[in-house]
Formats: sequence, C-alpha cells, structure tokens
Amino acid sequence: MVEKTRLFAGAFLKCQDEVLLMKRSPHKEIAPGMWSGVGGHIEESEINSPITACLREIEEESGILPSQIEKLDLRYFALFKSAESLDSVYYFIGELKEKCSLRQTSEGTLRWVKLEDGIDYEMSNHVKRIYLHWINNLTNESLYCFLGEDINLLG
Repeated sequence: MVEKTRLFAGAFLKCQDEVLLMKRSPHKEIAPGMWSGVGGHIEESEINSPITACLREIEEESGILPSQIEKLDLRYFALFKSAESLDSVYYFIGELKEKCSLRQTSEGTLRWVKLEDGIDYEMSNHVKRIYLHWINNLTNESLYCFLGEDINLLG
C-alpha cells in the first residue's frame, strides 16, 4: 500500500558537448552515491510550478543562476511506485550560455562530463533511462512520460 506521494524536479544541464552531473552524497536517502542531474524535492509552495522548484534546486546545488541558463524545457515526466511512496519526477533539459566553474556542495560531487561518457556512470533506473533517451534524441523537444518501464510520447 502506498502511504505517501513525493514530488521531485531535476535537470540535465548541457554546455556544448558536456553535461553537468552530480554524484549524490552517500548519506542521501534516495540513490546515495549514484549519479544524476541536479534537482530535489518540490516544496509545498512550488507544487503548481515544477520549473520554479527546478531553478531553486539548480541554484542551491550548483550555484548556477537562472540568468546563466539559456533555456530550460520540461522534457520528461516519470511516475513510479516504491514500497512506501508514489514518486512523480519532472525532468528538465537546460542549456547554459557558458560552462561555469563548479563549487563544493553538501549534496554531492559536481562534474562536467562528455555527453557520451555519461552513459557509463552509475545512475538509478529512471535517471539512466531518461539520460539514455535524451542523449539519443538531443534535437527532439517532445515531452515524454515514463510509467514503470514504459515510455510514452505526450506531445
């Protein structure tokens, strides 16, 4: 039985042929020690605006300001059930005007990675599926939904 729901927003930020990835701290509750884009929980005040949550998380985790992002588009929505919750994840794809230097963060380790090398990094199932789909469809700006193991085009 699902006892709670959780909402998340995250992003893969691209600059030329590289993407910003974060290796999550080993003390994190969700996907400790795994690689992902930057992101986190959607706060109660952000429920109606996942992009607001995403921009906040990007700034908190990387120091990258909204003004440094050329575009940030919602490209993926994932819905999956764990033993204790139903999780909804909004994943955005962003482009930076220029590559920025990385700072230390308690959330994990940030690293610029060549797009094609990212596939070798250990990621949670849904993050890996989103990443693989994205890098194989870089010019496609459609919105996709992951439900369990299935992917569907939404628009």
